[in-house]
Amino acid sequence: MTTPHLLLDLLATQAVTVLLTGTVTAISVVVIIRQALRGTQPQHRAAILRSVAEITRALRSRQK
Repeated sequence: MTTPHLLLDLLATQAVTVLLTGTVTAISVVVIIRQALRGTQPQHRAAILRSVAEITRALRSRQK
């Protein structure tokens, strides 16, 4: 393979990795929220959602 082909394959691999990482992160957040909200009282749900949002923001800023 030529150099341009190798670079294109590398770029495609990186793009797929970024997409898969984002997808796994999003699914993980949804699962965590569902588990955290299970059996809670309505007045506690806003605090739980804020906490999960803060954790998610911290994880995303750490990845960059």
